[in-house]
Amino acid sequence: MVVLFMEVVDTLASLEGFPQEMASLIKREVDVKASEDEVAALIASEWVNRYNQLVSSGNYRSLRGLARDVMMTVVKKYSLGLGGRELEYWGDALANAFVTVARIYDDVEPALNELSNLGVPMYILTNLDNDIAKKILLKNGLLRFFKGVVSSDLTRVGKPNVRIFNAALYRAKVNKEEALIVSGLVEDVIGGKLSQIRTVFVNRRQVNLTVKPDFTINSLMELPKLLANMGSQG
Repeated sequence: MVVLFMEVVDTLASLEGFPQEMASLIKREVDVKASEDEVAALIASEWVNRYNQLVSSGNYRSLRGLARDVMMTVVKKYSLGLGGRELEYWGDALANAFVTVARIYDDVEPALNELSNLGVPMYILTNLDNDIAKKILLKNGLLRFFKGVVSSDLTRVGKPNVRIFNAALYRAKVNKEEALIVSGLVEDVIGGKLSQIRTVFVNRRQVNLTVKPDFTINSLMELPKLLANMGSQG
């Protein structure tokens, strides 16, 4: 039987609005001489640029590390007097903002219920930090569906690096042929190609990828039928 490795971001949950949530948190606790919208725009731009740079270079490690780097940019931009321990605090606080803003897609729980009833083993494989992924799932009653969480902060390497995919295979004790990645992130499609694991791209944002996945679906409710078709084809 196939084993599923699912991402959280853009797959199970939308995390839109996190820059505004982070900016709101910063404005409440730090004397920033700028509007909340201005701080949110800076966070959004810096987050995307730094994340893409780290992923492209193979140096992405953890959500908290990225959050600390982004907070350092805010500190420098607005000349805030924050030291090392305070940056550690903000790295943690900003990472936890993802738990606050996470919104589970409507198709997720019905699809996971159906897959669970079919006896399909499922794991989380994510670039979120382990505790953040678990908090999002637990808050929304979804952690019970998964046998484990494999994350970049604990493996010390992020997607699309082959090593995190190999770590997932090792954790589930399966080979590449038995595995199927289910994700709405291009990092997983690239990582799947590099690690020779089949990928199902969940096209939440209706984008055209230059790197083609093995399968594309628009809703997780299409997944049980896809698995059935794969099984009938051997």
